[in-house]
Amino acid sequence: MDIAKPVFADYPHSGALSQALSGPRIAGLDFLRALAVFAVLLDHSGLQYSRFPYMLNGAMGVQLFFVLSGFLITWLLLGEFERHARIDFKAFYIRRFARLMPIFYVYVLLGTAVLLIAGKQVPWGAVFSSLFYGLNYYQALTGGQAHFLSHCWSLAVEEQFYFLWPLALALMLRKGMRLDKALVALIAGVWVYRAGAQLLGLAGDDYIYRALEMRADHLLIGCLLAVMLKQARWRAWFEQVHAKTPWVIFVLLAILSISGTHNQNLDYRYALGYMIEPVVAALLLPLIVLSAHGNASPLARLCNAPLVLKVGQASYGIYLLHQLVLHPVSMRLNALTHSPVLTFAIIAVLLAVVAHLSYTYFEMPIRRRLHGRR
Repeated sequence: MDIAKPVFADYPHSGALSQALSGPRIAGLDFLRALAVFAVLLDHSGLQYSRFPYMLNGAMGVQLFFVLSGFLITWLLLGEFERHARIDFKAFYIRRFARLMPIFYVYVLLGTAVLLIAGKQVPWGAVFSSLFYGLNYYQALTGGQAHFLSHCWSLAVEEQFYFLWPLALALMLRKGMRLDKALVALIAGVWVYRAGAQLLGLAGDDYIYRALEMRADHLLIGCLLAVMLKQARWRAWFEQVHAKTPWVIFVLLAILSISGTHNQNLDYRYALGYMIEPVVAALLLPLIVLSAHGNASPLARLCNAPLVLKVGQASYGIYLLHQLVLHPVSMRLNALTHSPVLTFAIIAVLLAVVAHLSYTYFEMPIRRRLHGRR
């Protein structure tokens, strides 16, 4: 695969997916982010089990975030390589630092201060390991205790992957390797490794659920999707599927939901479910992009609704802040509203507003200052 060509040089016509992917912001991705963070909130609120059983779950939301992350960073890195025949590691790591670190460190300091002021125990081991993005292994080896940082293991997985993947990608590009074949081999290796660890009892649930080597396939599947969409035949294939069977989007969502109903069975989850679900999420991604791009359908209107876009943009902040807000506030609101659904709605709106303000007035100014207005 000659990836040194311009992005869409091999495409025989200007297809809808080519146009959607060539813009400065890819339509539909904020909808997927909003869906992912809503799944996490619904799960952690307890409503998933009491009112909306198995429709969405937090693990599914995290998988969707992983696939999106792998896709986006690989898409951008390949685009950079096509333009300049090199990857600027310094610029990449500055972008990741500017996007993730400032608000995360503010959250860690805020959560720690709240516990100290309230006279409650501070999980210092988790605090220190989170500052260096090692929380996933700290929790994997000590147990997944519940506290204001317990959900940040997934951020540690992503940061560790962000550090390693650009280096590995540059090495594969320099050696002229077929990226698609190399990624398939890596993904298959993780599948075998994880299934073996679970079925043979070589590692416990805390470790398999959180360790990078056990979850890297979810990010790598997103990377593989980016590599595939650099090729004309795959863009054309997704366009044909979307044009002929637009309802397949709902079939894929149903598969995710059905698979999620079996995730309490750890053998199924780690040997089969975590193979099926990220692949389905990767298939869903370009179909959602096509639906959201230049289409007046109800799904397109939903994907491009201003509220959905704002929630998607602020999804990182919502995910980060929710553990500190969700349970303390819900206890007080439930006593006032006597309605778990209304309480959840109020908290979701509160989190979205606070996260959007943070995104607009704190996170984005820092990003512009660190790497310009690009």
